[in-house]
Amino acid sequence: MRLGAFLTDRIGLRRAAVIIFALVAVLPLLAVLPLLHAGGLLGAARTQVALVMAGVLALLGFVLLLRLTDEIVKLAAGVGPAPAESTAAAVPGLGRVTEIGQIGEAFTHLLADLRGSTDRLEDLVFKLSTLNEVVELASRIPQLQDLLSLVLERTMRTVRATIGSIMLLDHDRGVLRVVAARGLPEGVVGQAEVPVGEGVAGKVVQIGEAVLVEDISTDPRFARPNDSKYGSGAFMCLPVRVEDRVIGVVNLAKAASAPTSPAFTPTDLQFLNTLMTHVAYAVDNARLLQEANLSANRLRRAMEDLRTTQTRVVEGETLRAVGQMASGMAHHVNNLLAVISGRTQLLLQRNPQPEIRRPLEVIQRATFDAADVVRRVLGFTAVQPVAEQAAVDLNEVVREVAELTRPRWRDEAQMHAIDLDVTLELGDLPRVAGEAPALREVIMNLVFNAIDAMQASGRIHIATWAADRWAYCAISDTGVGMSEEVRRRAFEPFFTTKGPQGTGLGLSMTYGIVSRHGGSIAVESEPGQGSTFRLSFPRGTEARPVVAEAREAAAAVRSLRCLVVDDEPPVRAVLGDILESAGHTVVTLGDGAEAIARFAAERFDLVVTDLAMPRVSGWQVARAVKQTAPKVPVFLVTGFGVELSAEERQTHGVDIVLVKPLQIQEILDAVAEVARTVPAR
Repeated sequence: MRLGAFLTDRIGLRRAAVIIFALVAVLPLLAVLPLLHAGGLLGAARTQVALVMAGVLALLGFVLLLRLTDEIVKLAAGVGPAPAESTAAAVPGLGRVTEIGQIGEAFTHLLADLRGSTDRLEDLVFKLSTLNEVVELASRIPQLQDLLSLVLERTMRTVRATIGSIMLLDHDRGVLRVVAARGLPEGVVGQAEVPVGEGVAGKVVQIGEAVLVEDISTDPRFARPNDSKYGSGAFMCLPVRVEDRVIGVVNLAKAASAPTSPAFTPTDLQFLNTLMTHVAYAVDNARLLQEANLSANRLRRAMEDLRTTQTRVVEGETLRAVGQMASGMAHHVNNLLAVISGRTQLLLQRNPQPEIRRPLEVIQRATFDAADVVRRVLGFTAVQPVAEQAAVDLNEVVREVAELTRPRWRDEAQMHAIDLDVTLELGDLPRVAGEAPALREVIMNLVFNAIDAMQASGRIHIATWAADRWAYCAISDTGVGMSEEVRRRAFEPFFTTKGPQGTGLGLSMTYGIVSRHGGSIAVESEPGQGSTFRLSFPRGTEARPVVAEAREAAAAVRSLRCLVVDDEPPVRAVLGDILESAGHTVVTLGDGAEAIARFAAERFDLVVTDLAMPRVSGWQVARAVKQTAPKVPVFLVTGFGVELSAEERQTHGVDIVLVKPLQIQEILDAVAEVARTVPAR
């Protein structure tokens, strides 16, 4: 028992050296002496000298072993205290040597420290590489949302967080808004908000310092129902700062069961502070760039709107100038046509010989055709609103146009081996105020233009919809499209890309009709991409029922005393002859002022006056007549194609507007109505 205890008990290194020396040097020498004595060699001088030398050498070796042992003992004493009984190193046959245990324990701690330092160094290198990567990528990613998502993902991976979010500060509203999140429920981004001063994030914005929480589940600040849920475990909230301004916060949470470390380390905090310093400037720059892009887009849209407005103003001024020129031309031409037409109709009323009547009828038709040409020229330059408005169903107009143009886009196209398809997409529309024939002409003209733009098979799409009390109609085609120059000049009068067969008046007339209806027209087109014409019309009122006025029974037409005023002698003479042919007495004058004085001095039952006269116009004559005798009818004769509503006629003192060239029957019917209904003056 004592030998076993001796061999397993803890001993010092010096004692272990003595035991080893005894076993290695002393015991073998003592074992040799009996053998030498038995052999008679012990008494020999050589043997004795050898034994003395062996003893001296053994003693010298023992001294050296003790010195070496002392140095090792000193080394063991320097590396640390003696290990506990359970941890001391056990040497077979000697027991547990204290110094060897000390050295072994020291090496164990050294290896553990080295391993920890290596892990910390690897973590630091990883953080530094992440920092460098994020800073480099931040300079190359201009989009704020992409940058924030990248920063959050790299940050969470580096500190081994399981849940994270980035919140930016809305200075105007004083709230933090989540702009990037990972591990949180869907719908948090862009929706979750925290007022400044409330919750952990709100407090961080106020104080400008990071907040670390060891365990979320035990912190009362996370018990608010409107706070985002970050699970249980460690939590960190850091400010995102640009100089002395806090522009947001970063929230990071680590689960309590994290495999490496359940809490955030000082190295994590130092890394995140350094990272956020760099990221804050990148985020602020990205935000400024985004705001600059938004401002640039708004400015671009404003410039486009201004350019569109300027284009429309120029187009309107161009049409107005052309309209003034056309109006003056129409006045003179219509005066000439009025003379020709009036005289021709008077001759036809006298029933001439057949060989004379036929040429007169040809002259009359040519006169009316010329008048129609003049009317069309005035039509596309007209800027006055539609006189007689009705509630028009725009969808019905589109359906009628599609049916009316079917021979062109189906039958004629098939003859040229072209497959055209017209599709309708009609929405729920309010009725628009206007004239159905005019609107039909607009859409039909645009459809024909779309057909002409098709050099191969394609599709024409007509869509209608309503928005903001406006009715819209878009006609799109897959044709050749327009260049920017052609698109800009599309509505100019006499501009055409069709060559000699085009007049250049189609889109000008369309523009004029749409403008008269209080609407607008715009075109979008690119070469090879087709064109889209977009029309917009204001919402109209419901159609008013037409009430038939009760008329008295036909009575004999009495003779009227008529005053005719026109500065053109041929026109004045024609009007006088027409009225005299119906049995009326006529006084003709060429000056408005003279007519006003004559009317005040004499009795007249009817006044027929020209509109455009020098010094005193037809408007002034009409107003003077109404001031003197409100019951006397006033007929206004004009070659300008003026359209007046009932309210405007009443304002100007005009009862009927007669457009040159005149038709005898129209004049006689109007005069007959006056003779039946207006009492004699």
